[in-house]
Amino acid sequence: MRSTILVITLTLVFVHIVQSKVGFIKDQAMDAVFPGPVYSQAPSLPVGHMRPLGWQRKADGPIPESGQPLATQEFYERYVSQHKPGVFRNAVVSAPAFDTWQQDTYLTEKYGHLNVSVTVKLAKRKDKIVTAAQSMKLKDFLFNYMYDELYLASGIPRDMMEELPLESSCPRIFTVPFLTLVPPPLLLQLPVCVRCGTISERLVSAQLWMSSGGTSSRVHSHDDHLLHCVLFGRRDFILVEQRHKKAFDFEEDFLGSLGGHSNMNTEMVNAFKFKSILRTPWVWSTLYPGDCLYVPAGFLHQVRSYGRSVSTTIEFAPLTSFDNTGCTLIEEEFVPLSNASFLLAFVNGRVKLADEELTPGKLRHMLVVLMGDLDLLTEAKFSHWYNRVVPQTSYLPDGTAVFDMLTSGEGETTLTKSDLSTLTSKDLQKVADIFNLASSIDDLEGFDADEEEDDKIKQKPHEEL
Repeated sequence: MRSTILVITLTLVFVHIVQSKVGFIKDQAMDAVFPGPVYSQAPSLPVGHMRPLGWQRKADGPIPESGQPLATQEFYERYVSQHKPGVFRNAVVSAPAFDTWQQDTYLTEKYGHLNVSVTVKLAKRKDKIVTAAQSMKLKDFLFNYMYDELYLASGIPRDMMEELPLESSCPRIFTVPFLTLVPPPLLLQLPVCVRCGTISERLVSAQLWMSSGGTSSRVHSHDDHLLHCVLFGRRDFILVEQRHKKAFDFEEDFLGSLGGHSNMNTEMVNAFKFKSILRTPWVWSTLYPGDCLYVPAGFLHQVRSYGRSVSTTIEFAPLTSFDNTGCTLIEEEFVPLSNASFLLAFVNGRVKLADEELTPGKLRHMLVVLMGDLDLLTEAKFSHWYNRVVPQTSYLPDGTAVFDMLTSGEGETTLTKSDLSTLTSKDLQKVADIFNLASSIDDLEGFDADEEEDDKIKQKPHEEL
């Protein structure tokens, strides 16, 4: 009997050891000085040489703040149409999820089986940091992120959105669940500024960000506007206008793109190589739980996170005008995030179109959204989008060939709104069929991957905050 008890005890101890991470938890302090000091270490060295980004030149000031949540039209007029960033303090408050999300055990038990996208730091080189995005189970990320050099930067798995409740109301701020990772009845509040009117018709994606300790992103930008809200931890933002991107040896996502990145090591800036940094103006903000930041499309930004950091982002496409139809009617009604119409979904660790059955009308809307505020779509941007949502396979044509189906097929590089209006439903259906076939193929490939390689890490295109 005693020997049996001893065996059981040793077995439990072994299981506990196997299930426990060996190593040291990363520093969770959130008292870093920001903006950092600006000084020269020696007469022969440039200011801020081999110091973090921001130490090379004093900031031009903090990002303008608003202490009150803004209605959608006011948000558009004061920030979106003016292409100005803005900080909204206490825009997300009084949510039960703030208590529930303090522990990772719930997330592991409830959603640990789902695939998420994780960015892993592979190496540090002279002037840059090498990273790669991978897909892994949420439980594996939560097991490792307190110790290892990785952070979660993922779309929201569709499975999680289905649990969100349809209740509650709040004036001027609309209440929604914590994106997709909170079960009923846990609710979060997000600014009303993206819930109605033209902005709500141009939502691209919803994303989740999670990290531990001090993490630092690359300098990067996006083709779409961002509304970033912090739920836990602290996040420091550096913002730089797009016209200064050459100072960072910037690489565009595609020709003419507002999005892209720099491979500069933001923790140890080589001021000899990046000489223009010393003359580049920048603004900043520190976000704490409940705060949100609006980043206009094309604005370069760099982010540092401290402690156990959890935040969310809603991306929406640039627009030339705003129609507030419906905004006053739903001012105090609750609209859950699961009811929002995003162009993109995150399924089985992959980005794909949310609508798996495009019609000519839905395709036309998607193309208008991709045009942004320019009222034209380039072949380069369409192909970039196409490659993002369509799996690479011999069954499907490439992006250039599909774009030719929308134009004369004679090598045209742009599609205008006027051109789009002349396309017949038959023309558009041919293109829609390709996207629909891609969705069905992606579903089959995703099913096979789950069956055969349930826990295998898969390589994915890199995405940044």
